[in-house]
Amino acid sequence: MGCRPINNPFGKESYLPLNLAELQGELTAEKPETIALNLFGNQEPVEGNFSQEIEVIEQQGFERTLMLTQMNLPDDSIKGRRYRLKFEFDQSTAKWRLTEAGSQQSCYRSDDPTHWTIEPCP
Repeated sequence: MGCRPINNPFGKESYLPLNLAELQGELTAEKPETIALNLFGNQEPVEGNFSQEIEVIEQQGFERTLMLTQMNLPDDSIKGRRYRLKFEFDQSTAKWRLTEAGSQQSCYRSDDPTHWTIEPCP
């Protein structure tokens, strides 16, 4: 029934790449968390047990990778969505810039709704 589980939840290869040119919003800011929430965060109130969390999953020098996780989405097929977002710090502007983005989801109607996938939910 589709929805094959993801083996490495933090690896770039486990995410469906997103085209940065198609994103609506600023790709630079003083904080990477600001970019993440402005581009992918939920801006509207959501009923139920919706949650949204950002965590740093990797940091090296002037690069930082964040994970934005949203759970209990108001959707009958997608339970949760995760975004893996990579940023680089530009010293000349003192701002962070989004350089890579990818997403994956967990499905309500899968063999195991705790697994994450890049395949469409049934």
